[in-house]
Amino acid sequence: MATEHKTPVCVHWNGSIIMKDDEVEYSIPPSAALLMSNDDDFNAINERIVEECAQRGFGEIVSIHGKLPKYKNRVYVASRLWPIHDDDTWKHFFRLAEREYGELHIFLDARRTSIVQPQISTYGGGDTHNCETFHNIHSNDDGPSTRYGGRYNPHTVEHEDGPSTTYEEEEEDDPDYEQFSGNDDATTNSDDSDDAHDTTWADIELEQPYVEPANRDNETIAIDKIYDSYDLLKEAVAIENIRQFRIFKTDDKRVRSWKAVCIYDDMCMWHIQAGNLLNTNLWKVKKYQPLHNCRVDYKRARNDRLMTSKIIASVIATKVHVDPDYSIKLVMQDIYDKFRINFKYKKAWYGRLIALERRFGNWEAAYNDLPNLLLAIRESNPGSVVDFQPKPTSHDGTYEFHRAFWAFKASIDGFEHCLPVVSVDGTHLYGKFKGHLLVAVAMNANREIFPLAYAVVESENTNSWSRFLEHILTYVVRPNRHVCIISDRHPGILSAYQSVPQLKTSQVSKRFCLRHIRSNFMTKFRSTELKKLCWQAGSTPMVSEFYQTMAQIRATNENAFTYLNAIPRENWALCFDDGRHYGILTTNLSESFNNVLKGCRTLPITALVKATYNKVVQLFADRRRAGQMWRQAGFLYPQNIWKDILERSQKRHQCTIVPHNRTTGIYSVSIRDYPPVTVNLSRCECDCGFWKQNGFPCVHAYATCHFLEITVDHLIPDVYKLGAYIRTYATDIMPMHDVSAMPDTGYVVIPPQSARRSQTGRPQRTRFTNEMDMRPSRRAQE
Repeated sequence: MATEHKTPVCVHWNGSIIMKDDEVEYSIPPSAALLMSNDDDFNAINERIVEECAQRGFGEIVSIHGKLPKYKNRVYVASRLWPIHDDDTWKHFFRLAEREYGELHIFLDARRTSIVQPQISTYGGGDTHNCETFHNIHSNDDGPSTRYGGRYNPHTVEHEDGPSTTYEEEEEDDPDYEQFSGNDDATTNSDDSDDAHDTTWADIELEQPYVEPANRDNETIAIDKIYDSYDLLKEAVAIENIRQFRIFKTDDKRVRSWKAVCIYDDMCMWHIQAGNLLNTNLWKVKKYQPLHNCRVDYKRARNDRLMTSKIIASVIATKVHVDPDYSIKLVMQDIYDKFRINFKYKKAWYGRLIALERRFGNWEAAYNDLPNLLLAIRESNPGSVVDFQPKPTSHDGTYEFHRAFWAFKASIDGFEHCLPVVSVDGTHLYGKFKGHLLVAVAMNANREIFPLAYAVVESENTNSWSRFLEHILTYVVRPNRHVCIISDRHPGILSAYQSVPQLKTSQVSKRFCLRHIRSNFMTKFRSTELKKLCWQAGSTPMVSEFYQTMAQIRATNENAFTYLNAIPRENWALCFDDGRHYGILTTNLSESFNNVLKGCRTLPITALVKATYNKVVQLFADRRRAGQMWRQAGFLYPQNIWKDILERSQKRHQCTIVPHNRTTGIYSVSIRDYPPVTVNLSRCECDCGFWKQNGFPCVHAYATCHFLEITVDHLIPDVYKLGAYIRTYATDIMPMHDVSAMPDTGYVVIPPQSARRSQTGRPQRTRFTNEMDMRPSRRAQE
């Protein structure tokens, strides 16, 4: 018999209802999730909701509303609020909302009855693997290669930067691309299909704790007012004069006193006098005449005398803390809006640099602190893998930074329960020194971003990519586990594929990002039709459709066919992949994660490493809590997988099933006017190709199980189930040890001298637009 159908109900409270584009939304994510059916009694439902609220300190529920679809001429046009207070209103709401949305949303007006202390929930589970830790593994360099590892037993071109690179890079978010629809499951093969459903990264603090600097924009100078230092006093005086469009000068400066007057002191009475408090750094205003009675001879031109880089740094300190990627254009615009002052780009650049240094530390000192920081990561979380590689210099005991690799123990353990697919990508650093950040990202059971490993290298070349990929396969991937690596076709990566021994074994499958394949294809063959056909050929799960599409390309342009046919099919075409990359066609995972880290890439290297640590700490805490909530609500699958199941379950009613052999599990399934396909339940196969290529039952399999009145649970791989999701975040991430308490390395590390940026002129952009940055015009779409 078929089991009773349950629908997920997201319960929202402690926020506010928002109407956006005629749609009902809520200001915060759901606080609880429950499984309910239309047959449930409203009183029983109310009791469950009250119990959930009481556990979180909300003891009184004033009202309950649901998100109900709104129709016009039987066509969905918007959503509206529906009051729920008895069985009739509940059943009406459930019937309409479940049919339209698949999952239900209800909003509570709940009141707190007592103050509840927030609790950090942790999920302990699973035995941790015993790790053998290796110290002092020598590198090929002559310098002191310090590697702390946790390993389980078992055309080559240097990509050089130009003379200077940008601090104001163009947007890296790739546009949406057209979706190929060959069958009912084809939407999963769109450009966005492998994007992680991830919103947790953007709001994570870079480093804690931090005391936000005081905002001195509206600070008033007064007699007897005390400042923490002479610099802060002088800064306040400068901002006050800038605001009045005047200029002052120092009239007298001694060890414990300071006097300033207007630059036109012969005709102006403005002056200030302050003194240092004995045995402190404090300065007190003793005399102050705030009125300028001189003529306004202030030029609002570039190179303003008082608006120095240090003043700019103080003015933008708060914004730099919130957004380290705060662009130079915005710096100049915001200060002009506030003070009506124009100044050179270079002064704004140095101002932001000073603000970042005040907040995140000195760039030069960061390289010397990096070995101890990596050691602190290893010591506080044993099993984490770090590799620091400096280069010797002509001075004894002094080394230049070359490369650094790090992967947290929790990420290494969690990857065992993720999809066996690794997306890798590299991107520029935008701080005081040039360099590249390499990242490796996986996908968890809920199809969300799961960060694996990081490296800062001199450039994307054969050696840096070889070392990075070798570390991932040696220290991150479990022995004997097959893994698929998805990347673009950067020359350094292609050369690494030929030089790293592990990449030549059957343990590793190598796939190229379909979006980059298409982008390179479009640089040679500019045609909207060929662009669509290229994507269609690479994303279809059916071999027959691949050959048909390639024949269309050949008929359109013989050279275009030759170009694509020269690339091994198994490296870019989904239908020849044999299910290795679980339907993930692009490097959207790693590129999206790189874009999330964009602000961090402007920081000193130690701040960058700490940012990745803090992000992973918060990510694990948030997702561990989400997994517990879903488990308590009775879910068998994470939220995004459950949505996919509901979507396929709803389409099953459109299918016609003809049994051919119940013993061997062979059935013929057709959807509307599409040709029938063959489903083999015993072999988990379907002619549509979706099941094999994505590792997830297609709509035809769901329809067959519904026909047989059995559940589809036994056909869904464990890697998509809630248990795998919970185990992914089971390893605790311990607080990091005090870096200053780590033992002295005995040598000094300096920044790579070749990586120092040009200090003259405006930095040129490092990224140029290409086909992937351009959305098609309306005319082209038509």
